[in-house]
This record gives sequence, structure tokens and C-alpha cells, in this order.
Amino acid sequence: MRSPLAHLVLARLRESFRQPETIFWTFLFPALLAVALGVAFREGPPDPSTVMVVAKPGPRYIDFLIPGLLGMNLMGGGLWGIGWSIVEMRIRKLLKLQLAAPMRRRDFLLSHILSRMVFVPLEVVPLLALAGVLFHVSVRGPIVSLAVVVTAGAFSFAGLGTLLAARARTTQMIYGLINLCTLPMFVLSGVFFSTGRFPDALQPLIRALPLTALIDALRAVINDGASILRLGPQFLVLGLWGVLSFAGTRWLFRWS
Repeated sequence: MRSPLAHLVLARLRESFRQPETIFWTFLFPALLAVALGVAFREGPPDPSTVMVVAKPGPRYIDFLIPGLLGMNLMGGGLWGIGWSIVEMRIRKLLKLQLAAPMRRRDFLLSHILSRMVFVPLEVVPLLALAGVLFHVSVRGPIVSLAVVVTAGAFSFAGLGTLLAARARTTQMIYGLINLCTLPMFVLSGVFFSTGRFPDALQPLIRALPLTALIDALRAVINDGASILRLGPQFLVLGLWGVLSFAGTRWLFRWS
């Protein structure tokens, strides 16, 4: 006999795969965006007047872009995939029905997190494979290090997603809260251009953002071949965001 948590995880997975928009935004959109930007900023042929061309791995824009897109996708999956889903269930009165089951808050929140973790490899592997086939982007660091970074990032944003949904009662409210979190990070965290372009006064704030930590760690592993031993500051930021978000969720969460 399956445990209540296992039943909840399976229910979350079935619900996600029955929504076509989930499949598009989770799998197809990042791939299309990577292809479009990769083609737009692809390397041109060498200048005939150049005396010597020095080729080294990692200087292309597509090498810079792919880790940024991976981080952006992990953030979107955690915030929209979990936060929006919980609020929709609250609006449809499904949370009250689950509470009458009775349902433990811990199992309910954990089921969303675990089902989210099932999707993570399905988001990361195809995008990296596509980037490798079309643009020859390779992962220079250990695959284990990449897996640990991706898991830490998914955990951190899953926590933030549950926190945003803890009290939101309307789609307008959760939509506004998610955009309030994501839009500054899209601009500041180095998804499409370097964070070094911003003034020094903003750098401590930028380094404290979870998306910055995730993208920096992904670029270090994918482009520079770093191991997890060199990523202590990034793991600290991601861990703090995840743990504090889950702690806040347990305190703030309401079924109705």
C-alpha cells in the first residue's frame, strides 16, 4: 500500500502532464529561446585580416547564455510550477477537501517539492543536449557537480514558490508576487548579460539573490570545469533561501 505522500506526488505529476501549457513552458520554450538566441549571436567566420585566431573554450555568447537559461528555467519551474499550482487549488477549494481527508501540511508541501524534483532532469538534460548538438556547448565540470548545483537551485526556488503561495488567495495576487520576485532577478542576476555591468554598490545585493548564485554556480561548472568544493558561497546563498523559505511557509501557510 502506498503512503499518503506517494499518492500525493503521483497526483501532482498526473495533474502537471495533463496541462499542455506546462509542457510548453517547461520543455519547449527554453529550447526555442536557446535556439533563437544561439542563432542570433552565433560566431561568424574569422576576419581574413586577422593574423592569428586564438580558440579557447567558453568565450562565445551561447556558452554564457545556456547556464543563464538553465537557471531561469529552474526559477520559473519552482515559482510558477509550485506557487501557481497551490493557489489554483486554494481557489478551487481543493485544499479544504484535502484538509478534510485529513491531510498533513508537511505531506502536502513535500509532495509539491518532490514532484518538482521529478521534472528537473527533464528540463535540464534536453536543453544541454540540444545546446551540445546545435552549438557544441559542453559541460567541462563533473556531472555530479552539475547535478548537485541543479538540485540545490531547484530546492531553493521550490521553497520560495511555496512561500509566495502560503497566503495568496487569488491568481492576481500570486501573479503579482511571482513577477515581483522574478523580474528583478531577470535583470540583475546575469541571465542574458554579465552582472559586472551594474555599479559596485549593487553587487552585494546582486550576489545575495538566489538566481545569481545558481547561474554563477552553473557557469562555473559548465564553462570553467569547477567542482562543488569551489562553490561554497553559492551553496550558502541557495541553502539560506531554501531553508528560510520553507520555515516561513510552515509558519504562514493556510489551507483557505
